[in-house]
Amino acid sequence: MDERPWAITGWRPWLAGVVHAAILYLVFPPFGWWWLAFVAPVPLVLVAIRAARRRTVALSLGVPMIGTWLLHQWWVGAVSGLGLPPMACYLAVWSSILGLAVRRVASSPRVAAMPLAVLLPPVWLLVEWLRGDVVFDGYPWYLTGQPLVEWPPLAQVADLGGVFVVGLLPVAIGGLVADHLLGRGSATGRTMATVGVALLAVGWIGYGLWRVASAPAIPGPTVLAIQTTLPQSNKVGWAPADQWRDANDFARRTVDAVRGIDASEGVVDLVVWPETMLPGVGLEPESTGFMAAQGWWPGERFVDLVRDLQSIVGRPILIGSGSFEGLRLAPDGESLEWDARHNSVYLVGDAGPQAAPRYDKLFLTPFGETMPYISAWPWLESQLLALGARGMQFDLVPGTTPVRFTLAFRSPGGGRSDLGVATPICFEDTVPAVCRRLVWEGERKAVDLLVNASNDGWFGDWPGPRGVHLQLARFRCIENRVPMVRAVNTGHSASIDSVGRLLERLPALESGELVATTLLDDRRPPYAWLGRGPVIVVSLIGAVLLAIGRGSGRGGRGRGSSGDGCLPEAGGPWGSVSSGSRRTGGSRRTVG
Repeated sequence: MDERPWAITGWRPWLAGVVHAAILYLVFPPFGWWWLAFVAPVPLVLVAIRAARRRTVALSLGVPMIGTWLLHQWWVGAVSGLGLPPMACYLAVWSSILGLAVRRVASSPRVAAMPLAVLLPPVWLLVEWLRGDVVFDGYPWYLTGQPLVEWPPLAQVADLGGVFVVGLLPVAIGGLVADHLLGRGSATGRTMATVGVALLAVGWIGYGLWRVASAPAIPGPTVLAIQTTLPQSNKVGWAPADQWRDANDFARRTVDAVRGIDASEGVVDLVVWPETMLPGVGLEPESTGFMAAQGWWPGERFVDLVRDLQSIVGRPILIGSGSFEGLRLAPDGESLEWDARHNSVYLVGDAGPQAAPRYDKLFLTPFGETMPYISAWPWLESQLLALGARGMQFDLVPGTTPVRFTLAFRSPGGGRSDLGVATPICFEDTVPAVCRRLVWEGERKAVDLLVNASNDGWFGDWPGPRGVHLQLARFRCIENRVPMVRAVNTGHSASIDSVGRLLERLPALESGELVATTLLDDRRPPYAWLGRGPVIVVSLIGAVLLAIGRGSGRGGRGRGSSGDGCLPEAGGPWGSVSSGSRRTGGSRRTVG
């Protein structure tokens, strides 16, 4: 029996769970009510501590979150209708895990004197880090601190330890609110917690304002990003006639845009196309020559198109395309096989397309380009794809090393310098470790500008995920203190500065051209050498708190059997708290 006379029962835990789930939908785009991030932890904490049973905690938090995750991930249904429900259920389980972790720590007699404002942040960060960076290669979307980038001073601490640490402030504030709602601990303890959280918030905002105000304004290259509007189907079935038509259309638009800028006495230093917008087999002479020798389409026609385009505009062009190694005829003499296929970006300059350096995507998107753990068994992977995503193949090979391009740039003062440019592809700009690996070479800042070539056509006309993707890209700029230009099929193509401010953005689902005048930043943030270190340290603290915690439940079994170090007196919808005691019939006895 795990009933408690002071516990909330009936519909109230479910109402709090629904409120929590609703907040976690409204706080992100398309609504973007970012300030709700400071409220989101409260209903979860109330359920975790005051629900009568652990089962109620798990269900009342997890079940409503299935609905939230279905809304967040609705676009997945167009790719894999069978994959969407399991994905939503898996992600919702993390809310149940978080609630049970909070319950365990908050119920521990060993830390009964500590306010929730102190206990919650390390435990919360531990669970979120496991979900976002560890299990199944991580899913670092929809994190607690992510919406705070909408007011950039709140997000600047990301240059200390990454996006995960940004969630510590809203969780501390949510814990403080719960302390007061529940009357946990003594009045003096709550007052001290209030003062501590207030000082944290003042220091947090002060640091953010300082980092924003001290951002250098070093003139950087002007980048022209071409936004296309191909449907998602170009990834799995782009007809040859459509490939040739679309590629020529992109080229004409590029020429027109560069000529228009030149006519207005502007300067374009770099042109960027989105991910995989160049059809064919890449630009390697071995691959294109093989296709031409067989008399097969596309042969070298796309190489010729790129060569002509670069010659006309006279600027280096970053172009996304697939690439192949060891392309050859299969034993049946009719189909193709290869040693490796990559998702790549080429930098095409005056030397021509077939001498262009190439970057291969380092991090394959979990369950979009690979199946973590499952891909070790190709037969099982193929069966799951046939069941849930027929027509897709997870045969991409990740790159093995960071590739940084060199861009010759003439500054407005007339000086000439070589800038380092890195091109995270697709969702690589949502993975902190990948962008950090690209930007930093030991202690040296090897990259001055990030250019994200992406294809968000997967999202269809669903607006939320595009805005969330853009939010995450802004954090990569803060963490590494580099600007970013995004060229995105279906949008949002955008220009972001090194403090995460959104300078320009093209509307979604519209073709367009973005002219981004970048500002460089020569600062070396602590995140450059600390990386995941702060997150790991705080997570270890959370793990220790969980290890020493006594799980709630098993009433009537000895000392502290209720599992709570601070239990409620009667009164109020959530109960008030009397430190170190609980009701037992008409008497009162001390716990611990």
